[in-house]
Amino acid sequence: MLEIYLFVNPLGDHCLEAERSVLKVANEEQATVHYQFLPLLNLHTVENVMQHYCPAQHNLTTRNNIFQTIYTAALDYKAALFQGKRRGQEFLMALQEALNSQHERYTDELIQQLVIQTGLDMEMFHEDRQSKLAVESFENDQRVANEMKIQKHPSAVIYDYSDPTQDYGILLEDCHSYEVLKQVCHGNYAAALAAQDAAKHPQHNLHILQN
Repeated sequence: MLEIYLFVNPLGDHCLEAERSVLKVANEEQATVHYQFLPLLNLHTVENVMQHYCPAQHNLTTRNNIFQTIYTAALDYKAALFQGKRRGQEFLMALQEALNSQHERYTDELIQQLVIQTGLDMEMFHEDRQSKLAVESFENDQRVANEMKIQKHPSAVIYDYSDPTQDYGILLEDCHSYEVLKQVCHGNYAAALAAQDAAKHPQHNLHILQN
């Protein structure tokens, strides 16, 4: 059995690629694959969004606005997850698609459209997005990220429980490449590094996480 924790920026374009790669691996693997998409919010996440959406503005007001938008998006994702893992992930990916491919702005109107599009219960969603439970779930994700030493997004941590000798996880940073992720899941680390080189990734972002 494989277990994959994928840490993502709810607004990120590369994160959407990473999520699609994880879903493709899960669908292709013969072994059982358990996976989670966890929202990540830190200085790197905020800086990445600033560079993508407003590279000319590096003032405190812009930074605070972006921080708040990412935080709100993360709580919206957690609220969607309360109505089922599949629907929650569909909501997250639809949001990222709208923001990055369709160049929509993050507004309440957009969120309402996506709630309808992904078949969520509107009343329940609006209640959950402001709930203490959503905040606590988000804060727990940040604790998990801290324990796994996650700094960048998208980052994946992969555990292979089919191998009794592997009592550690593999941290893969900048993991939106399907080929790299697939090779790591198969334990082919040399092939994963070669795939990173082929994709012109400047760094070999593979790390062992000891339990």
